[in-house]
Amino acid sequence: MSEHELKLKLIELAEVPAPPITVDVERARRDGKRRRRVRTYAVIAGCVTAVVAGGVVAVSVPGGPTPEHRVAGPAPAPALPPVDPAVHPLVAKADFGWLPDGIFGVEYRVGEYGTSSLAIGRGENPAMIWLTVHDQEPPLDRTRQIGPGATRVPVRIAGRDGYWVSRSAADPLNGGDSYLRWPVGDGRWLEVHAYYLDVRDPEQALLRVAEGVTVGERPVAVPIRISALPENFKLADGALVRRPDRGGGPWELDLRYSVHGANVHLKVTTIGGRPPKAEDPVCTEDKGLVACVTVDRPVAADLGAIGGAEGLLDRLTLLGPDESAWSTKMIG
Repeated sequence: MSEHELKLKLIELAEVPAPPITVDVERARRDGKRRRRVRTYAVIAGCVTAVVAGGVVAVSVPGGPTPEHRVAGPAPAPALPPVDPAVHPLVAKADFGWLPDGIFGVEYRVGEYGTSSLAIGRGENPAMIWLTVHDQEPPLDRTRQIGPGATRVPVRIAGRDGYWVSRSAADPLNGGDSYLRWPVGDGRWLEVHAYYLDVRDPEQALLRVAEGVTVGERPVAVPIRISALPENFKLADGALVRRPDRGGGPWELDLRYSVHGANVHLKVTTIGGRPPKAEDPVCTEDKGLVACVTVDRPVAADLGAIGGAEGLLDRLTLLGPDESAWSTKMIG
């Protein structure tokens, strides 16, 4: 990832705090035989694939509209009841409908840098279309990338008055680093931020993307179930990402918990992907997947009450690489 791309990503994720996780500490540890563990990931590093972000393959989003139905839709619907973070902390606040050709998948993130959905393409500089829900109209130059000359360029989106944010009214798409905003109708605003697009008519493509967006909290399906987590496990960041061009597999799930100020990192990948960056992970394999736990400060984390990193893996059920078998109930 380039420095420019990383900077934009961090700015995009800086808006909304992640929900806390509270679950039953006393829930019984999952029974059954202990699965095979690998303490030194180098033994399996050559056969582990990355598992991050739920999204589309080619131009289809799992669980979303099929290509023939991915057309511009009506105005966004009212929000659904909030998803319980104690049951499923990885949540999408809005969904894409139609997406242009060349989009490989949709990634989802929650945590310290906010909640976001990202439609992403392939290659060294993949197309990126960020989708964000704001509780109110954000500052004009929210990302501080446009400068004091930022201006609104009016446009109609899904029957509502929206606008492009640009340095010049003569260039609504801001030289390819495009910002498109419109109100939902209940005080919230939607924003699409796109760059590196490779389409013939980016203005019309982004308007069509915007018109197909729907609003409502939805749990993102994941390849694991966790029987229970202690109350002191607080989710700092969670991501389901798709970056096969960066040396990984089709997806990778990353969950980073804060426990007594220490970081407990759970990573799930398909067999054949990249290993965790941390040293000496404790891992388990099942149904074609590998799950690894790393703890940066084991003494501070004090996981003895649950049996350490292996005890955390005992609470885990791997659901396999078939996304149709994934669960929207991650905990419990």
